[in-house]
Amino acid sequence: MASSSLHPSCLFKNSNKRKISLDSLPEDLLVEISSCTAASSLSAVRNLRLVSKTFRRTCDEKYVISRLSLHELTLLNWPQDPKRLSNFYKRCRRNGNPQALYLKGIINYFLRNQKHKGLKLLSKAAEKGNKEATYVYGLILICGGGRGIPEGPVSLEGETKQKGFKILSSLIKPSMSKTLEELVEIRDKIGSSIRWLGTPVMKELKEAYVPDKCRCDGRTNRFIAYNCAWHRYGEDNDMDTSSACEFCLWDHEVERFFE
Repeated sequence: MASSSLHPSCLFKNSNKRKISLDSLPEDLLVEISSCTAASSLSAVRNLRLVSKTFRRTCDEKYVISRLSLHELTLLNWPQDPKRLSNFYKRCRRNGNPQALYLKGIINYFLRNQKHKGLKLLSKAAEKGNKEATYVYGLILICGGGRGIPEGPVSLEGETKQKGFKILSSLIKPSMSKTLEELVEIRDKIGSSIRWLGTPVMKELKEAYVPDKCRCDGRTNRFIAYNCAWHRYGEDNDMDTSSACEFCLWDHEVERFFE
C-alpha cells in the first residue's frame, strides 16, 4: 500500500494520482498565498517558511512583508536579543509595513521627543490604512491645532485641526453605535500595545486641546453618554452619524484618550 504522507511542498493530486507541487504554482499566486498568511499572524508565516525554499523566498517579498501582522509582538517588550528585533522592525518599515511605521511613530513622538519624525511615520501608517495610527494621528492634530505651547505638540507644515477631523472621519461608520464600537476597539488595541499614558507629552497634548464650540441640540452627547454606559441602542433607536455633531464625538474621544 502506498504511503499517504506527502512532502509539505506537495498539496494536490489529480485523477491519475500524480502529485502536484506547490512550488509549481504561478509566482503571483505563491506571493498571494504568502501575503494572506503573513496578514493572519507572524507565527503562521514562520510555519509557512518551513514548507519549502520557494515559500522562504516568497515570504521575503516586499509585498508580503508589508502585510505582515505584528500583533504578536508587543511594543517595548524586547526579548533577549533586542538588536535582532530592532533590525526586524527596520526591515518591516523599509518595506512599508503600516504597523511597524505606527509603532516607530509612537516611540518617536511620545518617548523620544522626536515629534516631527513621529508624526511623519504616523502619517504614513495612517495613509496605508492602519486604524490605530489614524486615530492617534488625528487626535494629535486636533490637540495640537488648538493652540501652540513652547516645545509642546507640533504638527507638520500645513497640518491643521481641521485636517485632524478629516483624517478621523475615515473611522466613522454609518450609525453612531457602530462608530462608538469601532472607536472602543481601536482604543483597546492602542492601550494594550503602548505604555506612554501619563507621560509629559500626553500632558502637553491635553493642555493644548481647546474644544470647539458647537451649537448642536445636545442629542449627540446624550446618545454617547447613554450608549457608553450599560445600555446599547438597537437599530430602531440608533443615530445616523450624518446627523451627529462631529465636535461632540471627537471631544468625547479626546477625553477618553487621556483617561
